Amino acid sequence: MIIDREWDELIKEQQDRKKRIEAVVKKCLTAAALIGAAVVCAGFYEGDQERVEITYVVQPGDTIWHIGEEHIKLNTGGRRYLPEFVEGIKELNPWVKENDYVIHAGDKIRISYWIKKSEVESR
Repeated sequence: MIIDREWDELIKEQQDRKKRIEAVVKKCLTAAALIGAAVVCAGFYEGDQERVEITYVVQPGDTIWHIGEEHIKLNTGGRRYLPEFVEGIKELNPWVKENDYVIHAGDKIRISYWIKKSEVESR
């Protein structure tokens, strides 16, 4: 009987220890995830920005994608990827979608992008 009780206590102690270790590991993983998220999010802020909108006159041979490739270079206010930039052009110009994305030389397309405020002030 004494051996059984000692054995049961030993098993209970091991189970309690395992639970404490699991709790510490969970807390560490949660902390690491929060720190990682903070680091990633902090990397996206690149200072004060200002939105600029221009009107572009379509040239022969232009496509929405080509226009996006050329104008994304003006976007200095933060990270922006080409598919997102092109979608922004489509949203600003709903008539393009209505025309099945067919554009012609002479059409006027609105384009918006972000620039750093410091660039605006230096102009």
